[in-house]
Amino acid sequence: MLVHFINDCIIMKKFLYYTAATHRFLRRNLAFITEFFFASFLSFAWYLVKGERTDVMICYGFTLFFAVMLITRLINCIDNDWKRTALKGILLIVTVPVGILELFVMYNYGAVLGAGVVGALLETNFNESVEFLRMYVGPLEVFYAAALLIFIYQFHRRKLWLRVPWSGRTAARITAVFLLIASVYTVRMVTEYYEIFYRPFLPLHRFVLALDVAVENMLAYNELRKEAVTEIRLTRNDSSIRDVVFILGESTNRNHMSLYGYYLLNTPLLQELKDKEEIAVYTDVVSPHSNTIPVLQKLFTFSHNESDKPWYKYNNLIDIMNAAGYKTHWLSNQESSGIWGNVAQYYGERSDVHRYTRLRESREDEGILDEELFPLIDEAIANRDDKKNFFVIHLMGGHGLYYNRYPYSFHKFTEKDIKLNVNESHKLIVAEYDNALYYNDYVVTEIINRFRDTEALVIYLPDHGEAVYDEGAGFAGHIEENANRHMIEVPLIFWASEKFREKYPDNWARIVSCTDRPYMTDDMIHTVLDLVDVATEDYEPGRSIVNSRFDYDRIRIFDGADYDREIKEDHE
Repeated sequence: MLVHFINDCIIMKKFLYYTAATHRFLRRNLAFITEFFFASFLSFAWYLVKGERTDVMICYGFTLFFAVMLITRLINCIDNDWKRTALKGILLIVTVPVGILELFVMYNYGAVLGAGVVGALLETNFNESVEFLRMYVGPLEVFYAAALLIFIYQFHRRKLWLRVPWSGRTAARITAVFLLIASVYTVRMVTEYYEIFYRPFLPLHRFVLALDVAVENMLAYNELRKEAVTEIRLTRNDSSIRDVVFILGESTNRNHMSLYGYYLLNTPLLQELKDKEEIAVYTDVVSPHSNTIPVLQKLFTFSHNESDKPWYKYNNLIDIMNAAGYKTHWLSNQESSGIWGNVAQYYGERSDVHRYTRLRESREDEGILDEELFPLIDEAIANRDDKKNFFVIHLMGGHGLYYNRYPYSFHKFTEKDIKLNVNESHKLIVAEYDNALYYNDYVVTEIINRFRDTEALVIYLPDHGEAVYDEGAGFAGHIEENANRHMIEVPLIFWASEKFREKYPDNWARIVSCTDRPYMTDDMIHTVLDLVDVATEDYEPGRSIVNSRFDYDRIRIFDGADYDREIKEDHE
């Protein structure tokens, strides 16, 4: 008993000693620690609170404070006053502006620094910078910036940190309580929120990483632009359709849509359109790949699975529609830059109008909802050409993380609704995916409704599908290697306005009569050109699903396997 008491006293003595030492350390370095901490903390704290993760924000704050204390302690180990002061000054000179920049990004985009934002800054010329400032910097923003700079100046000039009562037992006790609380929250940060803990902790770190990725992306993108074929030779151009809309979905497995027989009613609006015979629902369509990049390389070019040259050596749909006299619009809720986004970014740049819901790089996903596209679509419709327009609207659709894809008001299904033979945590993920498709049903229908009063043809096609623990498989997502049918079986839906059907009854009749044809979407460019009555030397009528010369005998090869004989038949 006495031994335990003595040990407890020793531990308490050591704790009091370290508390006193920490107290003295904070008193001597309070100015630097405070400025470095807040410059690094505020933007990401705002991001977490905005995402309704206040508890994570608190853990992050205490953990970051410990990290700043450690950095300060290491700097103090330098045995030279001038070098210590210079190093602290350099850190503040770099950290504070980057912190303010990230606050600005949070204020306008609701995101932390990433390669998408940094890449946009690097590619912006003087005139674009002026336009950018006019768009985002008004009197209120100038006031905020001025107030912040004045506070920082006064903090230094008047040495406000010296007015804090940091002496006496009360202050030491406060320090002790703070250290205990900070330790508890730091442990929680490491154990419960490790996905945040292992992310770049400081705005400066995020900026450096984003800068590196942005430069890499810019170099890769410039090489792509140099080698791509852009010369267009039209062999036919009898196009006259006012509005052609291509809704490019994402990660949408048709087997999880009630429109295709799924047991949960998660596509009620599209089903209503089908019941009214306003849409044509194609039943046997697959993508050539289960990843976005290789799909986009073929979806909008004449490249296909049997091609013998790179995709960028073929003409692309955007350039062809431009040559045919269409005003082209690329409106996207996906990445504006990045290794994964270079293909889409290239198509976007080739368009007359290219707008993104926000600046972001391929690896960044802050959960911006697809409804954020609605204002961009409305603006594009208001400023469209009087004669011919081609819209590509790129959704996030059913891309993981699935709970990021829909608002709470579309949280319709729970794990209790899922009939798959998987564990409860997997059922929850499946329910989230089904909710994402329930929201996607709303988004696609809302886009269609925006073209009801015009002469319009709308095509909805996701890039690829998504496996979500289907048939008891222990995987959710999409991969190119060892993929299954759920990653490539996609919906294909056509909708035409009343004005279109009246003016082009033969086209609509062709669309409606071909819904059961087997198709792979690496031939989709031929279908679009067939419907708009445009052709180039690479156009082949047998590759258009709505053409009378359609090739039924084409073998649909996916990952080296015959889809119809080796993949589809195994599940029938």
